[in-house]
Amino acid sequence: MKILIDGRLYGLENAGLGRYVMNLVTELSKIDSKNKYILLLRKKYFDSLNMPSNWKKVLADFRHYSFAEQIKLPGMIRKENPDVTHFPHFNVPVLHRGKYIVTIHDLLMHNQVGREATTLPMFFYAIKRLGYRFVFDTAVKRAATIIVPSQTIKKEVTDLYKISADKVHVTYE
Repeated sequence: MKILIDGRLYGLENAGLGRYVMNLVTELSKIDSKNKYILLLRKKYFDSLNMPSNWKKVLADFRHYSFAEQIKLPGMIRKENPDVTHFPHFNVPVLHRGKYIVTIHDLLMHNQVGREATTLPMFFYAIKRLGYRFVFDTAVKRAATIIVPSQTIKKEVTDLYKISADKVHVTYE
């Protein structure tokens, strides 16, 4: 199987998400020599990260949560032709049409709305929030499988999106 991982969040500068991606890549590279992996990386880690022979690194040096991510990433993924793609965060390109797995870590931004959730002027915040919800909702609805870190998040996701619990798998972090 050919598995592509969006590893652009790799690195401790990306806080918990970065650590999650680092640990995912490290542990998969230790336990799986049968499948082929493609790892998308930003420039900071591209040259320094050494991977086993069944791993291929691809430079994808554009920011997460950006228009470049939404426009360029689907073509990069299509070019690699993976059997499945793993997005370790909700920022799945809405133009991506391949099979994918997404990790949803929490729904905090669903519950935090209004002035307390931003320093932006309300007009710009409203636009940003619409984009966030569109990308997030699309990621959840189109995913073949959703990984969550707890039973609580699983229940929140299945209840909010009215999806089968069979589609959501708990993998403790």
